[in-house]
Amino acid sequence: MSHEITLEQAAEMAHQAEIVCAMLEDHPHHMTDGDVSAIAALVKKLAGHAAGWLIEEQAQRENTHA
Repeated sequence: MSHEITLEQAAEMAHQAEIVCAMLEDHPHHMTDGDVSAIAALVKKLAGHAAGWLIEEQAQRENTHA
């Protein structure tokens, strides 16, 4: 099974999710419900792709060492 994204892309997505969360934390009262919904969807996508890559990488490493 091959990764859909690279390690660098997964790291960048995780970093982007962190930045978006920091912005939300610093400016919670400047956003509408629609803004928060859009941000949540973005963080879900970014973190989900990064997590998926990490899970797949871990499974591959476990299979290699088994």
